[in-house]
Amino acid sequence: MYIDAITLAAVADEWRLLLTNARIDVIIQPTVHSIAIQCYAPAQEQGQGGKNRWLYLSAHPQLARAHITALKPSRIVNEPPAFVMLLRKYLEGTRIEAIKQARWERVIEIRAGHRNAADPEKRTSYRLLIELMGRMSNIILCNDQGLILGSLKHIGADINRYRVIDANVQYVPPPPQQRMAAGVPLPRLEPTVVTAAQLAQCEREDVELAQIVESRARRKPTKKQEPKMWQLLTRNLLGFSPLLAREAVYRATGEAELVTNTGDANLEELAWNVRALALLFDKHTWKPQLVERVGYVGDVQSSFSQSVPIAFAPYVLEQYAEMPGMRMRDSVSINILIDEFYTGAEWRDAMERVRNPLRKVLQTQFERCKRKSALLQQELSVSEDASRYRLQAELLLAYQHEVKQGQSSVVLQNFFEDEVHPLEVTVPLDPRFDAVGNANRLFHKYHKLRRALALVPGQIEKNATEQATVEQLLADLMLADTPAEVALVKAEVQSAGYIRGAKTSRSAMTGARKQSHKFKGGKQHKTKPVPPGGGVPLHIQSHDGFTILIGKNSRQNEEVTFHQASANDIWLHVRGVPGAHVIVKAGGRDIPRSTLEQAAGLAAYYSQARGSTSVAVDYTLQRHVRHMKGGGPGMVIYERERTLYAEPGAFQQ
Repeated sequence: MYIDAITLAAVADEWRLLLTNARIDVIIQPTVHSIAIQCYAPAQEQGQGGKNRWLYLSAHPQLARAHITALKPSRIVNEPPAFVMLLRKYLEGTRIEAIKQARWERVIEIRAGHRNAADPEKRTSYRLLIELMGRMSNIILCNDQGLILGSLKHIGADINRYRVIDANVQYVPPPPQQRMAAGVPLPRLEPTVVTAAQLAQCEREDVELAQIVESRARRKPTKKQEPKMWQLLTRNLLGFSPLLAREAVYRATGEAELVTNTGDANLEELAWNVRALALLFDKHTWKPQLVERVGYVGDVQSSFSQSVPIAFAPYVLEQYAEMPGMRMRDSVSINILIDEFYTGAEWRDAMERVRNPLRKVLQTQFERCKRKSALLQQELSVSEDASRYRLQAELLLAYQHEVKQGQSSVVLQNFFEDEVHPLEVTVPLDPRFDAVGNANRLFHKYHKLRRALALVPGQIEKNATEQATVEQLLADLMLADTPAEVALVKAEVQSAGYIRGAKTSRSAMTGARKQSHKFKGGKQHKTKPVPPGGGVPLHIQSHDGFTILIGKNSRQNEEVTFHQASANDIWLHVRGVPGAHVIVKAGGRDIPRSTLEQAAGLAAYYSQARGSTSVAVDYTLQRHVRHMKGGGPGMVIYERERTLYAEPGAFQQ
């Protein structure tokens, strides 16, 4: 789903109403692909105060958009890049003079300016162009004469000779939209005046072009797919996206995926509906609507209401009205719907980029632990070899008078016969030694294996603990929602020795803390308590008024379980899966079932089982939880637990 030309026209209309004459105050960069601008818009009616609004502009390859957002966007990094500094230099303090959009193009222009210091009668203006064109999306700043001052993405001549996007180069608009007819590029048709005859001609031209392409193809014939009517519209009409084209076809025929060659009657009806939808561009009679899929997780109906946005448009989406499990939601603002549709999508994508290097390190370590576990299990299997060496050595000593030096092997009667050892045993020999010498060699192998086997159980336990630690760190990384939380996980990974990083000893940290509590004269002064090494755990108030503590990483788990919880508080954790420790503070009261279920939902949500529909959550008193031997922070074992099943996210109801 992306913003098409007609949706951008509705966005531009709202911007003209809300942002004209607004002052640009703050410019930040939430992610590498986006810019956010805070504008102070003066009151539209007398007696009302002005209002700050955040404008979100994104050139993401898959999530490109431009809209007003309700909240200040979060930032991945605090240091502003060069393009943001350039925008601040030229645009902060200016006022928005006009909002423009080229007809049927996915390009919107914000013209902003201020009075000229040398000549107050004149104004200095700048043009901020937002191009929402998929992977070619960009944000470009130009002066009033169209000279590019800077851009979010630099496009050199080696990438696009037609349009070079770089500083001190004249801005060139995107090339005009074209269609192919008999191998000749022609301008696309204006949808507001298109006729059935034109659509029929386009249909014939598309059939001829498909035949030419098929005849020139040298590969083996494949299963041919019937061309759809909506594809005919997107190829030949200005500004028609797949969503808009399907809507026109559905309104005309009652079937959005109708194939071509359906007859002149359908083309007449289709042309009428195309014109009716396209005229919204000029009439501005918008009816914003959002379509959501409700109550389904994948193909399975969920017991709690979960809505997933499917599509949005500035017109009524009739094509979804009869589909099962769909909910149509109207709104007064297309900006609100776009904001809801994309909420968190680009942030999650940017956070994945932040997490990926650390995830790769932990995943490599996890695979190493798995391989080591398999090798250790193989070493345990050699215990049979040890017993065989011992048996062979003892038999050689028993029959030493029958074994001659120089033999390569000997078959001896086994008087130790049991279910494991056979009646006769073939003993390999070294011809250089006699029976006693060969027996001593076999005893040496036996004792060597026994010594090695004595170490294997400890190594297996140590490796299992390390593997559990790595799994917990992977869960911590998955639950980290901000760069600061990822940094906390990275510090923990560094302290575990999986990546390079300075290790600060506990004594050095204590000394530094004591030093920070003193003035130059050496007197101590009161300071705020230092938060735990993993950051501050989440505090949530339950529906019944109980405090719920949630640890989102190993250090926070350690903090809530062993420092903030009391013996009679309830401790919860997902069974057999790394995740958060959840504490329900009892405070001397009986904890109701509803609070337990809410806490279990939180434990399920803040765990690796977040994507499941039903999760087993164990709970017990905090006094029955203790540290795992040899485990890192937050690694525990527990007893006297009970289990309930929870749905991740159900606690949000």
